[in-house]
Amino acid sequence: MSSEHQPPRLENILKNHKRGLRHDYDVFLSKLGSPNISSAELKSYIQSLRDCITFLDKDHEILVGVLLKVDWTRRESAVVLEYQALLHNLVSAHTYYLRAGLRMLVKHFLPKITENFKDSSSDSVVLDSQQLQDHETSFINVHLVIKAISNIVPMSPTVLTPLLSDYFPYMTKDKYLQECYVKNLLQITHYMPQQRLAILELIVDRMLKLDVRSPKHEIAEAEDNMEEENDIIFDMDDPSSTQEVLSTDAGYRSGCFEIKSAKPMNHKEAERLDVMMDLVLKYIQQTCFHEGQLKWDDTKKLYRELLLVFERLILPTHASCHVQFIMFSLCAIKQPICEGFLDFLWKKVQDPNTEGVYRQASVSYIGSLLSRGLFVPISTVMACLGLMCDWVHKYLDQVGSCVHADVSHHGPFYSVCQTIFYVFVFRSKELLEMKKGYKWAEGLNFQRIVTSRLNPLRVCLPVIVKSFASVTRTHQLAFCDTIIERNFRCFLPSSTGKADLLNEAFPFDPYILHRSRKFIVPHYREYQGNVVQEDNDTEDEEDDFITDDIMSVKDSIPVLSVGKSPTDFMAYSVSPGFKQTLEWPQSMEG
Repeated sequence: MSSEHQPPRLENILKNHKRGLRHDYDVFLSKLGSPNISSAELKSYIQSLRDCITFLDKDHEILVGVLLKVDWTRRESAVVLEYQALLHNLVSAHTYYLRAGLRMLVKHFLPKITENFKDSSSDSVVLDSQQLQDHETSFINVHLVIKAISNIVPMSPTVLTPLLSDYFPYMTKDKYLQECYVKNLLQITHYMPQQRLAILELIVDRMLKLDVRSPKHEIAEAEDNMEEENDIIFDMDDPSSTQEVLSTDAGYRSGCFEIKSAKPMNHKEAERLDVMMDLVLKYIQQTCFHEGQLKWDDTKKLYRELLLVFERLILPTHASCHVQFIMFSLCAIKQPICEGFLDFLWKKVQDPNTEGVYRQASVSYIGSLLSRGLFVPISTVMACLGLMCDWVHKYLDQVGSCVHADVSHHGPFYSVCQTIFYVFVFRSKELLEMKKGYKWAEGLNFQRIVTSRLNPLRVCLPVIVKSFASVTRTHQLAFCDTIIERNFRCFLPSSTGKADLLNEAFPFDPYILHRSRKFIVPHYREYQGNVVQEDNDTEDEEDDFITDDIMSVKDSIPVLSVGKSPTDFMAYSVSPGFKQTLEWPQSMEG
């Protein structure tokens, strides 16, 4: 080694520093912290520091601070290995440096992006393949150190988790930074599985913040504006245009589309959310499947953890549109997962000690899953409808005849009724085409429900009531028209100008994020039916099944045509939020 790279004897420098002789110490700090330090010199300094690791007590916090600011992740492999070993030894010998060391490592999950790499037209990061590869190499080097530290310092997970939250990029940061950070958080779960629940909870929390800032009407408006600017979104003759192509049959069963080039979202928050959802849904598939084969034990463990995240964060959140599809994706993997989720929700609905808003939100999830999930067999739909109708009839038995329609006092009852109507409309064709299906439907005794003093037809969303009345009239299962007409004559808006109606809450309404929808579409049912219109309802307009602003019974009845397909009949609703039962499948035990 040349003399210019030969550092002074560091042990003597540190001892002299203790005696107050700082000149050589300051020179060493200056050279170590220089951005122009060569790899050979840096390697030599690191080796000297490793030899003096026991001397680096709290008196040398400044030296350790300079060391932790060294840009080491993209140096030659020899330098990287020396630095990793030094950091490993440092936190082992002096655990009071653990937090500072882990903080430095977490910061490297956010690559430094200069203005040269930003597209001035879109203000987004544009990197070439070499730059992307450099970042990936840096991430790998950081993960190797974190993994090694976690193996020798038991308290490292406790220190690391708050840091992951502190340095999570703010929602306005570029999507590339968001993608890098979430990808690295998910990577940590592979070697620190005990922290997976906390990490998933952190990611979902940040995605929910983006989700509620990305209402579907704003996303649709942004996409319409983009379409107007470009005249046309997809050029079918252009081979570079975005296309969704089913890969293999096995890929279809596991919920994987192959998208040649995902078209970016024009809505910025939706685009960042789309990137995160794509990573999380891909993580679920990779955790649950290996070479096309289901890993059942791993799937059950992931489901239980995500169920806790759902209960703590997703269920209480109002107006999220997409994050809840994490549970939809999980339920599509295997039938016992779906049944277990329905069981969890139904227990909440039945529990009188659970707050009413949570009970109503839970039954909305049940209805949306039964209606939208292609993977939900008709036998499960029948079992759930039977349970809900039995509960409604028992509720009517308990309240007697001295009651009146009142959402504030009977909210869970009305939500269960609305779910029954909603699911039956969605799945009536399958149900009534079954052998003995009509007789089974008669046994649900819809007529008693709709004619009860609680009058659910007055409180449930008008378009659902209208659809349910049409289907049940056609098959002579219930006769609702007289009650609907009477309710319309007695219609009294509240002080807000709206009827005393249930909130619109169907959390698994159509998924419209571009990149991540490949995991949802293969398992998703879109409504293909129509509503029969009365002679006096001749407005020439189309509407979604759930309108955004329900002003009156008449105004909220959509005019729908047979085969209305690009717009789903029951669309553009949100998660309910706010902040006994199906038996647990034997296969889920253990």
